[in-house]
Amino acid sequence: METLRQLESLLLEISLATMLIFLITIVIYYYRSRKRSNNYLAKKQLELRYFIQKQVNYRGELTGYECLLRQHQEDGSWKLPTELKTLPLQRVIFLLEETFKSLPEKSITLSINLEYEQIISDEFDYFVRWAISNIEPMKLNVEYTTGRNSENLHKRKFRRHIQNGRHYGMHFSIDNVGSKLTNLSDIEWMLPVTDTLKCSMRSFRKTDPNEWLDLNLQFWNHLTQERHINLVLTGIENAEDEALAQQLKIEIRQGYLFGHPIDPRDERSEK
Repeated sequence: METLRQLESLLLEISLATMLIFLITIVIYYYRSRKRSNNYLAKKQLELRYFIQKQVNYRGELTGYECLLRQHQEDGSWKLPTELKTLPLQRVIFLLEETFKSLPEKSITLSINLEYEQIISDEFDYFVRWAISNIEPMKLNVEYTTGRNSENLHKRKFRRHIQNGRHYGMHFSIDNVGSKLTNLSDIEWMLPVTDTLKCSMRSFRKTDPNEWLDLNLQFWNHLTQERHINLVLTGIENAEDEALAQQLKIEIRQGYLFGHPIDPRDERSEK
């Protein structure tokens, strides 16, 4: 009889613990949902849209597009919004659905820049699978810009999410690597899961010939060759920039010389 009472007490404790865990889960989900709904960029009244910019190879042939998020301004212009980390991946998907309709059915690369908070979110795995299935035969490339989160990074979780994405066929790029030693130290932990590094000409133009750059384009060129990583040169604005890319044999290029970011809806309507 005593054993039966003990068993009943144990089952009651297990039931109460299960109910408590369930309630805690509901509370956490509610809190996160409310937090997302209060996000600056989550508000639907803010008009956001993805523009696209061409990437070409050394022959000038189209190799891909980069999706660039823009916010509609009161003067009618579109500019890069602030606080990108507050944009939930759910809305990224909503915005990209319209963009994808305007893309060509070619086996080229589509690059999408995401924030640290978006990559470590629980929705990242779904986002990758959704994007890959919706852009075929294009290939998905997720880009990440360093420097905004230099401390308290969940590096293991970040790498795990990237590794899972690469397992599905996603490529991972580090965008806007610069000319300082800190730029190298910021990305070293990501290099084992990195497919592409992107350097912008804006970081390597000297205003003074005597200006010293800790790291130059040749350094990144050698590093990517040693690590079997692709190198992309962005911010190419004139023939001199392109000549440098040619000299360094950097195959993939991007910049105003090859076309400004455009609204794909406008391009579609013109056709």
